[in-house]
Amino acid sequence: MHQLIFKYIEKTIKPDEKEELNSLIQSDEQIKEEFAYAQNIYALSALLESEDDEQIGRAQLSKFKKRHQKNRYLPFLKNIMKYAAVVLLTIVSTWLFLKDQQRISESLVAYEEYKTPSGQRAKVVLHDGTTVWLNAASTLRYPNIFMGKTRKVELDGEAFFDVKHDEDHPFVVSTEKLDIKVLGTRFNVFSYKGSDGFNAYLEEGSIRIYKSSDEGNALQLNPNEIAELSNNRLIKRAADKKDFLLWRDGIYAFDDIAFKEIIKKLELYYDITIEIDNPALAEYKFNGKFRQRDGIVSALRTFQKAYPFSFYKDDDLNHITIK
Repeated sequence: MHQLIFKYIEKTIKPDEKEELNSLIQSDEQIKEEFAYAQNIYALSALLESEDDEQIGRAQLSKFKKRHQKNRYLPFLKNIMKYAAVVLLTIVSTWLFLKDQQRISESLVAYEEYKTPSGQRAKVVLHDGTTVWLNAASTLRYPNIFMGKTRKVELDGEAFFDVKHDEDHPFVVSTEKLDIKVLGTRFNVFSYKGSDGFNAYLEEGSIRIYKSSDEGNALQLNPNEIAELSNNRLIKRAADKKDFLLWRDGIYAFDDIAFKEIIKKLELYYDITIEIDNPALAEYKFNGKFRQRDGIVSALRTFQKAYPFSFYKDDDLNHITIK
């Protein structure tokens, strides 16, 4: 048996002998240990630089020789130092090969973008099982396969996430203003690029909200809490109602919200510019619901029923003036 081990290390082993050795290693645990022990000695001996290390290495080899002193093939052990470098080179080459394979795999990762047109919504299922509902005029950028320690996506707009649970690979939503990290939960994020508004609502589970450069100062949300960005400060509060989530069903709902704030959202949802030429109307608070597919004109007509005003839509300039 030891003859086969030495031949294997010397690379003089024949195909039939190699098969025999493999069979012995698989069937006999002691032989398997001896084989691993010999290989380790060869590999480590190439790293022995100091005098003490060399003495330790020689002592270990001496023990190995005494254990098999009756075997006539022990003289092969004299070549340990000679073949250690070869074995170590093989180990290093294998490691480099695996690292190179990892780099190749990472280079194959492609990013995809899903954009929803103005006045529409969509559902996207990521390859890890996470489901994302996208509101109007929103963009989700994500890899075709998640690699590394985190599952990271980029959001411009509004989306509701139902994240597949994975404690070992946190899910991160990166926006223009803040990042959100979760393990597996359901939450809504509103963060359009160029807009001052940002909010995140947690339906179940737990989420952490933080600046990408300062995760240590994260704000943690509990279920039924909403975090809003106000004067560059993140403030959380309890969510009294959840009508704002009706957009997933194609319904926009506003509950006691100033008209100027409603207009900001309508501009984002329908990709249009709206000008209010009436300060009193801008501060007036509305309650109302309307279907997304009915469009911006239908929405304004709904609000007209509560507060009379007139408006003019210029299709060429994609602009609406409210008086």
